[in-house]
Amino acid sequence: MRPDQAEKKYIKILRKMSGNQRVKIGADLYELAYKIVEASILEKFPHISKKELSEKIKERMS
Repeated sequence: MRPDQAEKKYIKILRKMSGNQRVKIGADLYELAYKIVEASILEKFPHISKKELSEKIKERMS
């Protein structure tokens, strides 16, 4: 499947969902991205403080 076909199919699926379902998917994707970014930073800087970690996450997620 080509990317443009996949996107059309994805949009069609999303349109069939309720607003609450779409919001939940968005929140779940954000949470997953947050955890991936956090793990990446912690791997690179294992002794980072919680404050510095929070700042780096905000920097990378914005």
